[in-house]
Amino acid sequence: MKMRNVTHKTVVDLHKYIADSHKDINGFYRFNLSEINGQFRSGIKTPTLMLESHSTELSGNKISNFNARAISFILIDFTGKADNYTKQEEVLDRLEGIGLDICSYLSEISKTKGHWLYGLFDINTFKMEKVGPIFDSMYGWNILYEIKNHEPMCMDPDKWDFTTP
Repeated sequence: MKMRNVTHKTVVDLHKYIADSHKDINGFYRFNLSEINGQFRSGIKTPTLMLESHSTELSGNKISNFNARAISFILIDFTGKADNYTKQEEVLDRLEGIGLDICSYLSEISKTKGHWLYGLFDINTFKMEKVGPIFDSMYGWNILYEIKNHEPMCMDPDKWDFTTP
């Protein structure tokens, strides 16, 4: 039975690795959209990479099946007082650079034979949208992109029990 190469854990681990490896990112956490209306989690250093769960869209034909995963994460930092436009511009400029660094890294590893992302990242799907103010005067970028891989759609009979009641 063919195993899935890309899973939710694979995607989360990659983004945790990115946050841990980039010298200008100081925090990482998984979040849900419902948190945006609340307070920023305490104890998280900034700037931080906040990863949301990806969504999936399957497609296929008689020969192959594909799984397009839409990835979304936010790079965010504090700007101080709500009307500190100088600090907002500085934060947006700095985080835009980090976002482009991440895009460059994704592009590089998607060209590396043996890496699970090999051939799966399409730079044409990469977008950055400004966010803020959210939480407590925080600004940054929502970064969106897709990875698309072959998805084996072979049923494993060992995972089923079709006994009739």
